[in-house]
This record gives sequence, C-alpha cells and structure tokens, in this order.
Amino acid sequence: MRAAPGVWGVGDITGRGLFTHVAMYQAEIAVRDILGRPGPGADYRATPRVTFTDPEVGSAGLTEHAAREQGLRACTGTARVPSSARGWIHKVGNDGLIKLVEDADRGVLIGATAAGPAGGEVLYGLAVAIQMGIPVDRLRHMIFAYPTFHRAVEDALADLGRAN
Repeated sequence: MRAAPGVWGVGDITGRGLFTHVAMYQAEIAVRDILGRPGPGADYRATPRVTFTDPEVGSAGLTEHAAREQGLRACTGTARVPSSARGWIHKVGNDGLIKLVEDADRGVLIGATAAGPAGGEVLYGLAVAIQMGIPVDRLRHMIFAYPTFHRAVEDALADLGRAN
C-alpha cells in the first residue's frame, strides 16, 4: 500500500476489494508501516465479501472458477440450507446454500460461499479455515453446533468428500 516514499493508499484506490473492512485492514497495516512498527504485510487469500441482500451472501477465498484459472485442481461440495435442521426450523426465508472449494492436491479449503439467512455470519469460520490452511479432513471431524446454520457446513463437507 506504499505508493511512493511517504505516500500510502488504502481502501478502494488499491483495487483489493471495495469493502469498508478491507480499507480498515489496510489502514492498520499502513499506520504500522508509517510508525515503523513490525507486523505482517497484507494477506488477501481469505478476504471476506458480504452482500447484505435477502438472502445474505458471503464468500471468502477463491471461487471454483478462479481456482481453476490459477491451475488448481478444485473440488466442490454443496449443501442446501433448507435441507439442514436449522433451515427446516427457520421455514420461510430459508433459501440458500453453502458451497466449499477445496484444493484437491493440498487437501485444504481455498474458497467458500454461504448464501442464506446469516450468510455473512456463517462465513466467519470458513474464512478462518481458508486463512489458516486447515486441512479439509480436520474440518470434517469438528463438532458443529446443532441446530445452527453453520451445521450445513458439515453437509457441504460430506458432499465434498463424495466428489473426491
């Protein structure tokens, strides 16, 4: 984000995501650099993107298409929110899905989309998994709270397993 000596750019001008949370993240890094404080540089691989529509749509990391464009062997798994226990309880307005993208060669989650009620909130755990490179097999053996919208992630992981 250092454009020239003594000049930094953050936010929309960087072209790295037109979201307030991206600008806030970049500002922290720029301020640290300006003050000469140590810390990591920017890491955008799990940048969350949330559109507050109805249903809410959140995504992080790579889409299936972007992964394939980068030459990765991408596998996907999908779960329908209405088929989950929480989707059934929610009834009207439960439309949505969870879609996961795995780098099949490394066995790690590289992208996720959560569309539906609380889609942006469901995205949080998936963004952490992408950022930290947690193996998909480890995610399959977690405990998912019942009955939450997050529980549909477990179904998407099972579907991902069927695709491999």
